[in-house]
Amino acid sequence: MNLLDTSIKPGHTVEITGFAGEDIFRERLHEMGLRVGTVLTILGRAPFGGPLLIRFNTSFLALRNEEAACAQVQQN
Repeated sequence: MNLLDTSIKPGHTVEITGFAGEDIFRERLHEMGLRVGTVLTILGRAPFGGPLLIRFNTSFLALRNEEAACAQVQQN
């Protein structure tokens, strides 16, 4: 599943298992520090299909839908 999966609710933690999609989005996620094995906490989503807010390590990120769709995850 990817980060846009509706079964992932705020407060859940997920682990990145891989990346799929366009190279530009995968590179951008990698530059932001998201790598295979990184554990993320889902904090919420902006209204009307806006960005997804996540926390990992000591960082907070807002990911656009195109970027979030590239991250393949599994729930912990």
